[in-house]
Amino acid sequence: LIPKEKSAGAPPRLVFFGIKGGVGRSTALTMLAYKLANSGKKVLLMDLDLESPGLSGLLLPQDRLADFGVVDWLIEDAVGQGDGVLRRMISVSPLSESTQNEIRIAAAMGQGDLFYLDKLSRAYADVAVENYPESFTRRIHRLVQKLEDREKPDVVLIDSRAGLHDLAAVSIVGLASTTFLFATDTEQSWQGYKLLFSHWQSHPEIAVDVRGRLAIVQALFPESDQSKRARSFLEKSYCLFSEALYDEVPPGETSEAGFDLEDESAPHYPFRINWNNRFQEFSPLLLSQGLFTDAEIEASFGNFFAGALRCIEGDT
Repeated sequence: LIPKEKSAGAPPRLVFFGIKGGVGRSTALTMLAYKLANSGKKVLLMDLDLESPGLSGLLLPQDRLADFGVVDWLIEDAVGQGDGVLRRMISVSPLSESTQNEIRIAAAMGQGDLFYLDKLSRAYADVAVENYPESFTRRIHRLVQKLEDREKPDVVLIDSRAGLHDLAAVSIVGLASTTFLFATDTEQSWQGYKLLFSHWQSHPEIAVDVRGRLAIVQALFPESDQSKRARSFLEKSYCLFSEALYDEVPPGETSEAGFDLEDESAPHYPFRINWNNRFQEFSPLLLSQGLFTDAEIEASFGNFFAGALRCIEGDT
């Protein structure tokens, strides 16, 4: 793991991460992209979920995929040909036809790629740069910065691989200005995050760097018994953060990394996405057809949108 590296003037980078799949992470990313583009921001999406790429499937018909994807760049960059790929790896989502600005996508794979799995097995390798090995971590950093320099986005949204994996660690620790930790109130979620947080706790320089750039998201927030369920999630989230990442604050003293349970500005205080059957397994491209009202979108994603916008504004 390495601390955050971000060049001066870089746009906010929001990473979407989850311990497990099926919690609506990619859908939330898509809806936020639509919200931001509709407000006039140029949005760049990157699919770094290389082993389970799906972001392009949500926002791009097959015939709109670019010639190359992230994995192609990793392969070609290893032999000094990355810049040629870079010019041909961005697609514009047709969803942009109904927004004020564009949603541009760097997908994991290119159009008609029959050899993706073969490439993937080589993509994670370190490569030699000027006779010195350059890690996969550094290469991803370089790719993100090259795309930002080329595309000049207002905001970058990154779909990270789910689970405890090196690529997830790269996204959270090294790239993000804010990482959204998607969770449901299940033992599987809490145990997984406890493992991740414990790892950071054992590396204090990482823990100090990352803790202020986390925001937990209560995904699929149920329609019934909301008060009780919200309290249960909040208490477990606070326990997770306070045991591993927060400072212990003696009575009468204050700390920038010590928070109360009810502190809505704290990383443990969740942004919520309300469960709505209409948004399960739907195609975001339908948004341009007016099948979902603004009221429906806000009812499900409004709290999350508000939190995400605060994160963006705090990083600009």
